[in-house]
Amino acid sequence: MGIPIDADIFFLLAAVGSVLGSLPRLRSLPTSRIPVRYEIQEVLQDALTEAQAKFLAPYDEKLGSMNYLPLCTYRVLNYGHNLLRNYVSPMDTARCVVMIYEIPVENGGKSYSTSGCTIHFHTRFTNGTILTTRNMPVKSITDQPPYEVVQERPGLTDPAQMKREHDRKAATMGQPVFPPADAKSILDDVQSEHQRFCEYQVAKGSYSLLADENCYILTDQVLQRAVWNHLNPLAQNLSMRRFLPAALVAIGLPLLAMAILAPAAAQAAVHGGFPPFIAGRLVVIASYVVAGAVLGYLLEHNKFLWALLLTYLALRVSMILPIGAPPFGTFAAAVAYSVARAKKRHNAGLLQSGEPASAPNPLSSARSA
Repeated sequence: MGIPIDADIFFLLAAVGSVLGSLPRLRSLPTSRIPVRYEIQEVLQDALTEAQAKFLAPYDEKLGSMNYLPLCTYRVLNYGHNLLRNYVSPMDTARCVVMIYEIPVENGGKSYSTSGCTIHFHTRFTNGTILTTRNMPVKSITDQPPYEVVQERPGLTDPAQMKREHDRKAATMGQPVFPPADAKSILDDVQSEHQRFCEYQVAKGSYSLLADENCYILTDQVLQRAVWNHLNPLAQNLSMRRFLPAALVAIGLPLLAMAILAPAAAQAAVHGGFPPFIAGRLVVIASYVVAGAVLGYLLEHNKFLWALLLTYLALRVSMILPIGAPPFGTFAAAVAYSVARAKKRHNAGLLQSGEPASAPNPLSSARSA
């Protein structure tokens, strides 16, 4: 007889193989093309949908308490469906941007859009340097320009706390200048920063200008980085506030079920006339369902890989899970993926309800600065 092999290994290899073979698909995505010049449309308050206005209202209130008022709201018509609202304070050199971004969701062969949100604080200095503090959940795959210092704060959602961290760093960087004080100047600044950013990406080999000179295309060096980031869960901006509880449940609950709960259930089943093996197995399966559900709800990216890694490797290292056991890790990963999709569907309709999703957010280079 041959040595039994865990089925989870085959599912893991299949998932990795699918990601490694995704480069041709990434090349064809709409967001692999970046316009040379943004078509910016200002969106007046009265033009916001009820869902958009309701979503932005808490940010207006929180930032208003910090003496920040909304100056303008806009979208880039020729690149994605992001909606951005700029806030300024007459007493502060930093400006704040709340960006609602699109996330694609597929269900039964149909694609639609759900939404997420990030907060950005920007300060410009007299030497041309920009400080950005943001809570982006996904790392950018493009090269970081030397003129911009970025503080990543994934999972931090309180504008006041983000502003305190932003100010601490800004105090070490030189003489700040006040941001534009009217909508036209803000939008002109967005356009010029987009041009400066694109020129740097071309110089680094991340962007290539197409023959018609109306748009850039992401080069394979950047797309390969996106593939690697998808395979490497640690490449993402992990929020420890979300990750640590999820990891503890994903590791601890199956361990508890295998070591204590399943044997106890099997013992109780003997006295109740129920098959002890089935009773123990049901407890184990239930623990993986809960572990996968918690991971899917708390983690924003790479749910499938994290669920498979945490629920499988922890038990394999502990030697509690026998070799050749059913693919419990893959089962937990499937639950995590399903719960994450359900959560996205619940948030659907904020930006462009019913429109086809344009592309995955990791390839988007739409910027708030």
